[in-house]
Amino acid sequence: MNPLQQLYLQAIIKHQEQEKVKQEEQVQKQSNEILKQQQLLSLMSYSTDNLIEKKAWSLIDIQNRVTQYFQQQVLRKQVVTIKNCIEYHLPYFLNVLGNLIIHGLDQIQGETEQIVLLKTQFIAQPNKITMSSSLFQTLSLLLRSQLVQYDKGTQFLSKFLIFRDDFCDIFFNTLYQYSISSNQQVSQQLSFNQLYSMIKKVPEDIWGTFIFKMFSQQQQKLNKDQFLVQFNQYTVNMNNFFKKSNLIFDVVENTVKQTAQMHNDSIFQEYLLIMGSFKATTQDFLRKATSVYFEEHNDEIDLNEFNIRTQKIHKQMNCSILYILPMLLQIESHMIDMIQQDRYNDNTQVKNSSNYYLKMIEKLKNKCVYNGEDECNCKKCQCIRRNRNSAKESQRKKREALEKIGPLQDAYEELQKKVKVIENENETLRQLLTEVFKHPTVSQLSPEFIEPLTKVIQDTDPVQHSNSYEC
Repeated sequence: MNPLQQLYLQAIIKHQEQEKVKQEEQVQKQSNEILKQQQLLSLMSYSTDNLIEKKAWSLIDIQNRVTQYFQQQVLRKQVVTIKNCIEYHLPYFLNVLGNLIIHGLDQIQGETEQIVLLKTQFIAQPNKITMSSSLFQTLSLLLRSQLVQYDKGTQFLSKFLIFRDDFCDIFFNTLYQYSISSNQQVSQQLSFNQLYSMIKKVPEDIWGTFIFKMFSQQQQKLNKDQFLVQFNQYTVNMNNFFKKSNLIFDVVENTVKQTAQMHNDSIFQEYLLIMGSFKATTQDFLRKATSVYFEEHNDEIDLNEFNIRTQKIHKQMNCSILYILPMLLQIESHMIDMIQQDRYNDNTQVKNSSNYYLKMIEKLKNKCVYNGEDECNCKKCQCIRRNRNSAKESQRKKREALEKIGPLQDAYEELQKKVKVIENENETLRQLLTEVFKHPTVSQLSPEFIEPLTKVIQDTDPVQHSNSYEC
């Protein structure tokens, strides 16, 4: 087990102890939530007069009543029909959320002046709309259940990233801010302004802030143990996202036009780049990030240091792996906006398995981010490990063969050198004899001894060959 794995194991053990305490708190919280839900359901049988309080309602009181109304619609599986009341240009999903909340305000009885004032404010300045956790989760469930009738684009919100059951809590718990009402009630609120900033990426470091808050769980500092545990969970969540059906994959799957003819071509390309980057660099990023974020004795970092070092790592590795979640939120929002603007033709929504992007996405879906690491035991990783072991064994045999051939190779090279020397000597002797036989005296005498010498050579050749063969 390497040091990184040991460190990760220690972080897991520590995290499990913390989770045990959290689970006990969660059980108590769930019990209270069940009791609260029972009380809310019992209120459905009361007359509306019993819901009207004599004192003015706070924002959280109004949100609870709007939440209750939508909970009833979900329980009864009734479709909520809404109209556009917001003229301010917003991303499509925020426009739908805003109109849903305004519709919910219209269904509340009591404190009419306060409701009208709040509704007027929301219509004029929709970015100031905020949602409590229960309201946001209820609206997400309503959209996932396809119980909202607005226009043809609403159906795509059922798989929109921020409304998915595996991500809506992550977004709320990361982006919420504390709000204090006029009667001193403190609540956690998710604002439209925060979501709008995430889509527009303004300010520039908002994605880094988002990831830091997600990893540190809204704390001021992020320590090494938290980073290892949270990055692992982040990897699992994103891996599951790419494996399962999602908004962009569904649009790709239902598109017949090929490559460059697609209206959404640039978005499909960006999605492929994000998916490919995540699949290819996840484990390499973890190794490098651990050393860069937490240098030597530096066991924790703040938001500013986190953003600086994240940019440094992303630049070194030529990827933006930590920003994948907000990047996906942004391109899915752009996709829905394009659908809403009629850039996507409903008549072309038929399955086409030969689509280039579909093939590439299917190919990447089958690639595991662990890439054969011991942490994963899926079939793909097992196959990669077998291939690696086979390659290592082949390399080992090759090295052993080279070690055995080495001395023979040296002897062969020495023999080649000697042959070269002899050939050079023979060439020198041949040239010398040629010069000698050019002399007139030697020239006259040469027939007397060259012919017998030739005969001797011819007579001795068979014997030599015969002796060589016998040996």
